[in-house]
Formats: sequence, structure tokens, C-alpha cells
Amino acid sequence: MPMPIQGATKISKIMTKKLETVGSSSSAQEVAIKMRDKQVSSIVVMDDRYGIPLGIVTERDLARKVCVTDKNSTQLLASQVMSFPLITVNADSSSSDAADLMLKNKVRHLLVVSKDSNQNMDKNEALEDKDLIKPVGIITATDFIKFSVTADTDSDKDVNEDKKTEKILEYYRNDSNHS
Repeated sequence: MPMPIQGATKISKIMTKKLETVGSSSSAQEVAIKMRDKQVSSIVVMDDRYGIPLGIVTERDLARKVCVTDKNSTQLLASQVMSFPLITVNADSSSSDAADLMLKNKVRHLLVVSKDSNQNMDKNEALEDKDLIKPVGIITATDFIKFSVTADTDSDKDVNEDKKTEKILEYYRNDSNHS
């Protein structure tokens, strides 16, 4: 039985578990080719030295930072076209929390991290351990839509959560709101 979208639905049930990544020194062209070949709308950019996630390159980033500027995609690095800071959500977070993060930050992609990740690191601490942030997947606006289409609409949903989900879907229909 499909699960209804509601605030109690964990992101781990909705997210895309296959996370595509590139190194920060990859060219924008390499990023675009990998996105095409893997049929994904975004790729997480990883630090070449430490293997930690730095940012994300989306189709929109490529369009706005490469195509319309007429820059050579073989000369631009992933680190130059990526969006950052990288917005993350814990895999155990609710779909409602993730949706709120997307709306607040005006993004369509959130990196999903494991509960072992240290998201509340003291600002004075140096980022030395590459395992501080453990990516386990990605959640996109499309994932929410796919989940809502397959959800059992006859089950008992919380009315407020239904309205919030509908608000999110409506917000994402207006494509001009997002980078």
C-alpha cells in the first residue's frame, strides 16, 4: 500500500538513494555529460582532496552560468558553476521539514545526510574529518511529486500536511522562483 505524504513521512522513504557525484575539478562539460548519461537533474560536487560534499550543480546552474554566458564548458570547473552553500536534510527528517527547507532556501534539491552527520558543528571547529557529512541520497521537488502521485489518497491524511504539500507543489509549478 502506498504511503500518503504527511509530515510523519521520513525523507528516507521519498529520497533518491542513488547519488551522482563529480570532483570539484571536473569541467562543466563533464558534469553536463554525466547528468545526461545518468538522466539526473543535479550532481553533487565533492572536494577532490577530502571527499566531502561542497555544492551542487543543477541543470539550471549549467543554463545560467555556462550556456547564457557563452563561456567554454571545458574551461569552467564544477566548483565555479555549483550552487553553494549546500543545503542538507537528515534522512530521518520529515517530508514537511524538508519541504520547509526547500521553500525557505528557494531550492529544488536537498542533499540527504545520515543521522551520524554532524550538521551542528561549532563554527570554530575545523572541518578535518571527511566523515562529518555522510551523503546518503538526494531529495528533489520531483521526488515529492512522484511520491504524491503514488500515495494512497484515500488514507487518513492530516489536513494541514495536505495543504502544505499542495502549497509546495504549487510553488514549484512557478518555475521562475528557483535557481
